[in-house]
Amino acid sequence: MKNFKLFIIIVLLCYPTFSQKLFSSVLPESYTRNSVTVFFVDYPGANHWSRTREKISQIEFSDKFDNHNLETLFLRPGFSRDNLRMPADVEDAFLNDLKKLDVGRKVIAKWYNRQADGTMDMELVHQRGRFAATDADYFAASSTSRGDAALQDMGNELVNKSFVLIIDLRNIRNMSETENASTLRGWTAQMSAHLYRVDFNDEVRYALYETWIYEDDSPEVKRQKREAFDSMEFPLEHVANVSLVLPSTVNSTQTRRLGTKSEDQLLQELVQKAYEDVIFELERRVEAFKVVTPLYERRPPRAKIGLKEGLRTDYRFFVYEHVYNRRTNTVEPVRRGVIRAGRSSRIHDNRHEAYGDMGTSQFYQVAGRRLEQGYTIVQRNDMGFEITLGGEVGGLEGFYSRLDYRTGRLTGIRALFVYVDLGVGSGYNRFVSDKNFTLLSVSGGLAKGMQLTRNMELRPYAGFGLESASNDDFSEDNAIRAYYVKPGVNLAMNLTHNFQLIMGIGNYVFVTDAESEGANFAPRPWDDIFTGRTGSSIMVGTKFMF
Repeated sequence: MKNFKLFIIIVLLCYPTFSQKLFSSVLPESYTRNSVTVFFVDYPGANHWSRTREKISQIEFSDKFDNHNLETLFLRPGFSRDNLRMPADVEDAFLNDLKKLDVGRKVIAKWYNRQADGTMDMELVHQRGRFAATDADYFAASSTSRGDAALQDMGNELVNKSFVLIIDLRNIRNMSETENASTLRGWTAQMSAHLYRVDFNDEVRYALYETWIYEDDSPEVKRQKREAFDSMEFPLEHVANVSLVLPSTVNSTQTRRLGTKSEDQLLQELVQKAYEDVIFELERRVEAFKVVTPLYERRPPRAKIGLKEGLRTDYRFFVYEHVYNRRTNTVEPVRRGVIRAGRSSRIHDNRHEAYGDMGTSQFYQVAGRRLEQGYTIVQRNDMGFEITLGGEVGGLEGFYSRLDYRTGRLTGIRALFVYVDLGVGSGYNRFVSDKNFTLLSVSGGLAKGMQLTRNMELRPYAGFGLESASNDDFSEDNAIRAYYVKPGVNLAMNLTHNFQLIMGIGNYVFVTDAESEGANFAPRPWDDIFTGRTGSSIMVGTKFMF
């Protein structure tokens, strides 16, 4: 116990410093719309693969990226999973497969609409250039003699933002094949993903232009240019890896009662979740995937981004001011606050070309100081988990811990959480046993955050739980148990953007009598056995946000 307390003290002292270092990554210079070519690894003999393969064609791809998928979504690997153990070996093996399939050349050929006779055009490049343009780009182009042509030429910058994403789903299992078969229905799988970029540098670009076929070229020149294109190398470079475990399950009793989702629907959700979770993780890890834009309004915070940038409720953004540093004689970004995207109805549908009147999406501030129009906001996705450690006095007093998960990107409701908590205490009642009891309480429920100020949040919640009491006379098999409901509210104050001091008030109301399945024990009210372990409680602790 002493070692545990020492560990908690060290975590409380070190976490703020560690978290500052963790999130002090270099500020991306700008954001340019990317294109993504997606492949799913095709292993015909894998468990449930044929059924899963059918669902992949129904995936809804993110609006954040230009969909650059080729004629197939599947990549048949030239190696066995069992033969490769090190991540670097897997990266190189997939890279070799992409080269053998000439994926780099096919990606560039699609950009320039290359035909069988070798001719190419700029239609797609210009179209995507116009679509990726912002209001600022539109006004800048309008002030020049080139006008719309300047927006079209922006597409040339996008070609070097071509990514290839390989998603490898494996160990796909129906929940009927697991130990949770009696309580859950659905699917689970393991997944890894590998991201590569087509390196369309200036040297490659100029070499491509040399292969451009014109109408007045002679047949011999056209033949030479076709051969030159076919012999060109379009290099690919590895960017990032992602590994995740994917569940898509529902409670079996709920499904029987409501009849809401079939096994096929749950499998489709698993496949869709695989793609979406990969994109979410890459947005956390890859600078090129992070949206960077000016803060358009400060109260409430607004920015000219939306569905076209893949924005979802509660996506987190850091807000930076560029400050002159006299010592280094440079301008450096300094974080001034943290904002999150508002509910789904406040996220603007900007999936159209810019004409100077692009709308804005609304955010809400969760940390920092007063923000100013023109500050730079940068996408910094978090995992959405919050861990509270503390103690309770009154009610089920003792050590208290809680895990909250932010559901905004799934539900479209800002600051909506699901949570589970755990309490550990001790109690004594000679009426039941002459030995002290260890008391364990577990509950779960919903919570809704309400931002009172930039650095203070009020979070009402309601949950349902179970407390059990055991000792040498009442072992785990015949422990005394009772169920309770607990409404309450927590108040949190920022110490840093992801570390809070928290206090709360809750009320424990037991809805069943104390019972024991394995012991000769007459049911009676919980408060008769453990006096004072009902009613109001006060909790004080700290919260870590990831």
